Amino acid sequence: MFKLTPLTAAILVIVSAQAMADDSLSTQNQVGTANIAEVTQKQASFSTATQTQLGEGNNAAAKQEGATGTITQDQVGDFNAGYAEQLYENGSTIVQQQVGALNTTHASQSIGALGANHALQQQQGTGNFSFIYQEGQDGNTATTSQLGDSNEANIEQIVSGTGNNATVIQYGTANYGTGEHVGHVAGQININQAGESNYAYGHQTLGDGGTATINQLGSMNGSEVWQDSQLASQATVDQIGTANETIVDQSFGDNNVAQVLQVGDLNAIYADQFESVGSTLALYQQGTGNVHFTYQSGDSHVLNANSVGNDNKVYASNWKGPQAGGQFGSNQRATVNQLGSNNIASFTQAGAGHIMTTNQAGTGNKTTVSQADNYNELYFDQNGSDNILIASQRGLTNLAQGTSTGTGNSTEYDQSGTSNQAFTTQYGDDNQIVVKQADSMNVAYVTQGGTGNIARVDQSGMTQMATVQQYGTGNQATVLQQ
Repeated sequence: MFKLTPLTAAILVIVSAQAMADDSLSTQNQVGTANIAEVTQKQASFSTATQTQLGEGNNAAAKQEGATGTITQDQVGDFNAGYAEQLYENGSTIVQQQVGALNTTHASQSIGALGANHALQQQQGTGNFSFIYQEGQDGNTATTSQLGDSNEANIEQIVSGTGNNATVIQYGTANYGTGEHVGHVAGQININQAGESNYAYGHQTLGDGGTATINQLGSMNGSEVWQDSQLASQATVDQIGTANETIVDQSFGDNNVAQVLQVGDLNAIYADQFESVGSTLALYQQGTGNVHFTYQSGDSHVLNANSVGNDNKVYASNWKGPQAGGQFGSNQRATVNQLGSNNIASFTQAGAGHIMTTNQAGTGNKTTVSQADNYNELYFDQNGSDNILIASQRGLTNLAQGTSTGTGNSTEYDQSGTSNQAFTTQYGDDNQIVVKQADSMNVAYVTQGGTGNIARVDQSGMTQMATVQQYGTGNQATVLQQ
């Protein structure tokens, strides 16, 4: 390790400290004031260190020990500092280039096995900071490129790994990006940011083949991806706009996949896959002020949520948001589509094998769905404004399917038992349907068209069938089957 201290007097000559070894070559060129250059090469066949500094107050140091490596550092500007170290490496290469003022860069490749390790850092602008650290790796490549002002990029690949890749590219002003693997095999982290004041963070710890990709275009966007004890996990976050926020957490999982795309302003997504095996999550938001809060815990869940418009909300988390929800158990499937503004979808799935699909188009529509026990299914479409769906399914293999078109319509399903079925259709305004089914194999058909119609069906026996059709204004129908 080197301690970089500025000289108090002008140095216009080459400063070089070398431990000569076979095939070792060191070249240092300095022009300016208060420059420092140091190099140490030990037992390093084929090693080459080249340092070039132009400006004032520059510092550069290079160290190669027991490795076949190449270190090249180019600094042009003011108050630049560069440091590169390769220890026990084979086939390693470090290239660092800085243009501007107040730049700092650091690269270290430590206890490397046989392989082609690479570290490249390029900075152009003012006040940039960059850091690359690789230890115990095989064939790693870490690349950092910054163009702009006050950018910071950190890449850290430690402990062990095979064929790892981490890339951070930033364009703009005051961007912050980082990446990290710990017990990774073939893991990749790629962060691309263009704009101003964007924040990105990745994290893959004890995984196997995990991939995290963050792309941000715009201003004040923030992203975090954690993939903790993952195997073959993937997370992709794309944000375009201003002040969007995404947090993806795939905790103790296996074969998890998460994809997030946000286009617009002030959108937020919080996605969790906790203790999950084979979970899949895809979230898409376009517009302004859309929010997705999701949570998955269990085995092989699938969740797709799409919101296009403004101020749409999806609440499916047991820790975030005003309404509790999420996916628990095993093999749950949920699809939520929102088109319009101020639509709200909230759901909870617990048990095994539930399927839920809701589509909202319009303004101010609301769905609240709860599925428990096993293999219940719900399919519902809302078109218009201020339509309400409330559904509770308990038991086995119950089915609810319906549509609401118009304004102020409400539908409520309450199913318990086994193999009950409810089919409802509403069009018009201020219509109301309530279907309650218990026991087994009951079937209800309800159709309403017009304004202010009310239909209630209550079935609590076995193999009962009810059909209600109402058209016009102010009609009421009540069916009780026991």
